[in-house]
Amino acid sequence: MSASTMIVAVIIVPLLGAVLTPVVGGRSGKAAGPWAFGTMLLTSAIGVYLMAHVARVGPFSAYLGGWEPPYGIELRFDEFSASISVICLLGTLAILFSFRYAEKELPAERLRYYYTLLLLNLTGMIGFVVTGDLFNLFVFMEILSLSSYALVAVSGEHTAEMAAFKYLIMGAVSSLLVLFGIGLLYALTGSLNMADISTRLTGAAEAPAMLAFAVLAVGFVVKAAVFPLHIWLPDAHAIAPSPVSAILSGLVVKMGLLGLVRIYQIYYGARVLDLSTFNLMLVWLGAISIVMGAFFAIFQEDIKMMLAYSTISNVGYIVMGLGLASQYSVIGATVHVFNHAIIKATLFLGAGALIYRTGYRNLTDLRGVGRSMPLTTAAISIGAVSIVGIPPTAGFLCKWYIALGAIEANQPFFGFALVFGALFIFVYYIRMVNAFYFQQPVHPEILELKEAPPSMLVPVLLLAALCLIMGILGRLPLSFIEPAVARLLGTLGMGG
Repeated sequence: MSASTMIVAVIIVPLLGAVLTPVVGGRSGKAAGPWAFGTMLLTSAIGVYLMAHVARVGPFSAYLGGWEPPYGIELRFDEFSASISVICLLGTLAILFSFRYAEKELPAERLRYYYTLLLLNLTGMIGFVVTGDLFNLFVFMEILSLSSYALVAVSGEHTAEMAAFKYLIMGAVSSLLVLFGIGLLYALTGSLNMADISTRLTGAAEAPAMLAFAVLAVGFVVKAAVFPLHIWLPDAHAIAPSPVSAILSGLVVKMGLLGLVRIYQIYYGARVLDLSTFNLMLVWLGAISIVMGAFFAIFQEDIKMMLAYSTISNVGYIVMGLGLASQYSVIGATVHVFNHAIIKATLFLGAGALIYRTGYRNLTDLRGVGRSMPLTTAAISIGAVSIVGIPPTAGFLCKWYIALGAIEANQPFFGFALVFGALFIFVYYIRMVNAFYFQQPVHPEILELKEAPPSMLVPVLLLAALCLIMGILGRLPLSFIEPAVARLLGTLGMGG
């Protein structure tokens, strides 16, 4: 099959899998998990092929029905689309983790719908990163958003439904802003294809072009949960089932950031606006998110709530890197999208394994659990070290590059904000590690527990290993993303 066929298949396979899951799963829902797992293995194989192809030949496109833009629909695979690798990886591992977890935590009659929603969610994200036109980007964003709201509420508990409702309200605001921005760009250019819009936007009136950029950017920033627009995130990510928390925190919030990258690609290419003021606002928002997210996390007793606030802090690093708009900072920010997904999935799935075995989620109740579940707590500790940014883990290189980018952009103050935030993060993860290993258990029976079942433990250990491998082989993703960043910033005369 050709690459253009495979880029269509990478969307069709999980979508078809989702449609068939309620049928294949049957009333008991037991077959739904293996079916969803097999679907994601096939999708991952296609994703690997596409990654290898883009590494070999550079960005490429497929035109649905043979109609080229602006009249046809374009699917575009570039280096930023390589986030499909982490979507497939985390999606597959989250489904594997769910086999035993979902059986215990969810009513049996909801199992097949749970896996259906997971596959729809992953389909939405895959479509979001490979589409070449703005309207389909919106459609895929809605697929992933609606399935995310349902996944948060899937347990049927009142607190979950309330968290999902709050998430839905903020998500609806975000969607309306993005749709309004797309409408404005269509009115200005008469096209929905991103590359075509970038060309036609050159010479457009500044005021409506600025308005379109502003509403799109705010819409995506809400989706990414940047402080102070983060209020929907802590409850949604903490209350959702742990595999869902891993996907929401590791992947879904990153779609807002990738949406922001797509808007930058359009506007940097068009050179219709001076975005330096907006970039400065983004840098400040990023710095405040880093510090405030970490600050709130320090005071959390609930382990999943702590991880949720940590996500706000780490989104701040990525936003700051994009706003600094220097070669190093954008490379660091982009790679942190990948690495933070792996790190946060390690932490959320690890926390899910602890909750599954102990029934507790507060740090006080989890004291001493490191003695009975050493592999799980070791994996969580590796994730914690990595998210602080201690070498040679995956979190180090990205943050190092963002700090270098701050110096490169002649704004070293923000490098200090980055270090200050890392110290806050260090404090709350030390609390967690201290509770696991060095404090006497409040519940003595916790010492008699065993590790979680292999289908839950293996994904956690594999992700923890990747936290180390991605640090040791850190140059690999950096060099992969470098050409895309050079093209993005090259239009401003800043490419490498």
